[in-house]
Amino acid sequence: MYVKTEPFGYLVFGEIIGSAWLSLVETVLNYGEITEDEGRKRLSLQNIRIKSLTQDYPDPLIEKYGNRENIEKMVRLFFNEKIMYDFDVIPSFSPGSKSYYARIKEWSMLDFVIKRLTRFPESKKAVMSFVRKEDYERTLNNPQDDYLPCIVSLQFRLLESRANGYDLTTLFNARSIDAYQKACGNFAAFALLSKEIARRLEKTLSCPVCPGVLDGLITDAHIYQETIKDAEDIIKKYKKYEKNIQDP
Repeated sequence: MYVKTEPFGYLVFGEIIGSAWLSLVETVLNYGEITEDEGRKRLSLQNIRIKSLTQDYPDPLIEKYGNRENIEKMVRLFFNEKIMYDFDVIPSFSPGSKSYYARIKEWSMLDFVIKRLTRFPESKKAVMSFVRKEDYERTLNNPQDDYLPCIVSLQFRLLESRANGYDLTTLFNARSIDAYQKACGNFAAFALLSKEIARRLEKTLSCPVCPGVLDGLITDAHIYQETIKDAEDIIKKYKKYEKNIQDP
């Protein structure tokens, strides 16, 4: 589901991360404008707020409509791979920068989030920030083959739940996101990271902690020209699937 609100732009919503992802793709397809991105054409929309009520993964819609190889690659960049690389159909940068996983591990960001929320469950400082000085230098020194993290930050908030525990809300800020090729993998990685944080917090807080809402701001959501047809085909299949469920 998506709506346009003036003067703020598009709000995208899903009950699960898969429906939020597919709604994002559909919104860009329906309302995106053809723009240039460093020599490539794409459909793009600016300043989208996106929200999923849950963060369960595996997700049935991502499993059904997502590109499994791309999803696995994105998850590895958050959990296993140390070097960032681009799996776009036309890569925009060469491998070499640190992956999200390397940044999280090198700067002990996961431990920081756990320790901060254990000591102050109400804290607003449990933030993972991915951009560093080296990224600015690389971007300026090699502007035709640079990398700056698309996901700028992740923030984790604990809200008291009715089960005498907490719900873990995950908030993200993306300077840019490839709605079709990469967003489903991003959302899967966020959900898995939230699940791990919730698991560890249950031990340190000695109470139930459940992953809850995923809430984000995307500065630029886009679908590159080379993948527009594939994205349209996926949405057609999804809309047909929805109709069959509603009108069996």
